[in-house]
Amino acid sequence: MLSTASLELLDSISERADKLKKEILAYRHKIPKDKKIYYFSPNGDDSNDGLSPERALSTIERLNSLSPEPGSEVLFECGGIWRGNFRAAEGVTYSSYGDGKKPRIYGSPFDGAKVGGWELVAPDIYRYSEKLSDDCGCIVMNRGAAHGLKLVVNYEGETPVDNVTREPFVGLENLTEDLMFWHDLGGAVINNPDGGYIYLCSKSGNPAERFEEIEFLPRKNVISIGGDNVTIDNLCIMYGGAHGIGSGTTANLTVTNCVLGWIGGSLQYYRDGRPVRYGNGVEIYGGCENYYIDHCWVFEIYDAGITHQLSSGGDSDCIMDGVLYSNNLIEYCTYSIEYFLGKPVREDATRYMSNIVMRGNILRYAGFGWGNQRPDKTTAAHFKGWDHYNRVDGEFKIENNIAECSRYMLLHCGTDDGAWNPKLNGNTFVQYAGGELGRYGKYPTKLLPYIYQNVIRDEFKDNKFYIVVNSSQD
Repeated sequence: MLSTASLELLDSISERADKLKKEILAYRHKIPKDKKIYYFSPNGDDSNDGLSPERALSTIERLNSLSPEPGSEVLFECGGIWRGNFRAAEGVTYSSYGDGKKPRIYGSPFDGAKVGGWELVAPDIYRYSEKLSDDCGCIVMNRGAAHGLKLVVNYEGETPVDNVTREPFVGLENLTEDLMFWHDLGGAVINNPDGGYIYLCSKSGNPAERFEEIEFLPRKNVISIGGDNVTIDNLCIMYGGAHGIGSGTTANLTVTNCVLGWIGGSLQYYRDGRPVRYGNGVEIYGGCENYYIDHCWVFEIYDAGITHQLSSGGDSDCIMDGVLYSNNLIEYCTYSIEYFLGKPVREDATRYMSNIVMRGNILRYAGFGWGNQRPDKTTAAHFKGWDHYNRVDGEFKIENNIAECSRYMLLHCGTDDGAWNPKLNGNTFVQYAGGELGRYGKYPTKLLPYIYQNVIRDEFKDNKFYIVVNSSQD
């Protein structure tokens, strides 16, 4: 049945989302008594051994030179901020100690309101003094109160053009909108060891005087997973231009009670001059076994909030077994939850997903975050499997979730065989009047308008569907 969403229903969803967020923010890590622990504090000293809070280490640089043993823990002091990127070692838990806000791990190398300076180089155009060598995916001001609009140059044709507007690119003259920026790394490149300047249009004066905080999103994972049996718990992970937490094939990756926000937007690659941007909150690219994400608040991600994926092609085996996404609040991402498994070239390669469960998550406003500055405006969805091979051997369940409003569609679940699609049960789907339910079935899937005739299909009978007539979303 397709019903009109009452104010009581919408208020109830907001209340449940606020309650879940408070639970996540209030969580405190329990420090074990039988493990070796390395402590990190902003007030520590890298000459210490780090084996007690009184002898805490200090910097991300020291962490990257550390070799914690499997079974040990690395704990950051609550309330602290660390800038940089680190690789999580096999068998190690990374979490927090003390009281206060979750430890913040920022991929942004500087606060551009306090470090360096902004020089006026043309009317309303400012150049930041500190060069960045990795492509900057976005600039975030005052903890998300404002953000930049990245100018991406397309070099496919004889004349470079703005990748969104298709207007010829001539340089600083293209920066016509307030907070539009261009990272000049020297043409169709994503990394320049010599660095490149960032140019920002600010129509209200010097950015450092206009904003109290300015963070950059450079093209690096904030945390990269370096082996199996890693746990990331109770950290706030922000301001990275690639992934918040990124991994290749791995086993037993657990991410719990974390906050991940403002991730992605950097250039993944140029292909024949065509730019592609990327960036997910938590990603496994490749096979996985026992991949668990629970009680995380994920917001403002350029691509997917959380995902497991592997593209088509190649001849490698890939098994994705034992994935559980539960009790997460995911808001303002282009795709709340993304999954896909591409078809291999080698016919006897083994590729399948098994024991995939997405349960109890609250997913809100897909496609309404800053990722909508992308040129492709018609892909946003809460559950995004695309029309890939997506073979399933075992269970794949999407149950008891709330999927509230998407700029384009609520779900996109396609496969080479319709029997491989996830089973939907107990979910609440809320979409704008005239919006799309999405795509569901065997490739090529057909677009399903959000109408009564579609939501009563047999595959959807154990779920609830509502229309929102009025909304404050733009």
